[in-house]
Amino acid sequence: MSTPNNPLDPLFLSVTPIKLPSGKGHATGTLFRYEDHDYLVTNRHVFIEENEDGEKEPVAEEARIYLRDSPDMPMLRISRPLDLVKDGEPLWMEHSAEPQPDIAVLELYDDLDDYINQPIGPPNFPPDNRRIGAGEEAMIVGYPVIEPNDYMPIIRSALIASHYGGGFMGNLAFATDANTHSGMSGSPIFTIPTIVDELDDGPVVYKKPQRYFLGIHSSTLHSNHHPLQEGPLNVNFAFYPQQIIEVIEGE
Repeated sequence: MSTPNNPLDPLFLSVTPIKLPSGKGHATGTLFRYEDHDYLVTNRHVFIEENEDGEKEPVAEEARIYLRDSPDMPMLRISRPLDLVKDGEPLWMEHSAEPQPDIAVLELYDDLDDYINQPIGPPNFPPDNRRIGAGEEAMIVGYPVIEPNDYMPIIRSALIASHYGGGFMGNLAFATDANTHSGMSGSPIFTIPTIVDELDDGPVVYKKPQRYFLGIHSSTLHSNHHPLQEGPLNVNFAFYPQQIIEVIEGE
C-alpha cells in the first residue's frame, strides 16, 4: 500500500511556533493578514512575566518564529527573529478594553508571500448570518511541544462550550471544551469544514466545504477547590476575531 498523496491543508500553514529564549517556553502564533499588512497574533500572557516585585514586564527582548519556504519540502527551515522590545518598550499591540482580552499582535516585516505560509484574515471570519451554536464541533491548531525535528502543527478536537458572541466569566470571550496544552497558547480555532451552513434564513449547501476562523485560544481553567486532584478542566478561554481588528486599529 502506497503512502497517501494528499495535498497539504492550508490550515497547517496558518500558524508558527514561537520560541522564547533561555528555557522560557514556547507558544503558537497565528499568521494574520489585514489590509495588506501581515501580523503575528498570540496571547498577551506569552510575552509578559512577573518580576520579583510582582510587576509585569516583557519575558524577553526577542523571540523566534519559523516559516516554510517550499511546497515540495514544507519544513520549518526558515528561522526569523521576532523583536519584542525597543528602547525598553514592548513592540506588540494590546487591546484597550477592561477586562483586557488576552491578545497580543505584532506586525511582521517579512512578506509572507515569499513563503508558502498562508495567513488568515477577515475573509475567513464567519458571515454575520452564520449561526455558531454551543456544542458545535471545532478544532484548535497549534504546537503543544517543541521538538528538535520539524513537525506539522497538531489539531485538537474541541466543542464550543458557551454562547458564541457573548461573554464568558466576565470577559468578552467564549469557552471551548478541548484537551489543550501550554504551547498552544495563541492557536487559532476553526469550525469543522462542512458543505452545509445553517444561516439565519435557512440552510445553504456549498459545492466546496466551508471553514471559518472563530477566535484565538488563550488558557485553560483549573478547579478552584481541588486543582491538584482534578487537574485542568479542559474548559478554555478564547477570544473573538474582531478583537484582533480592534487591536490593530487601536480601538
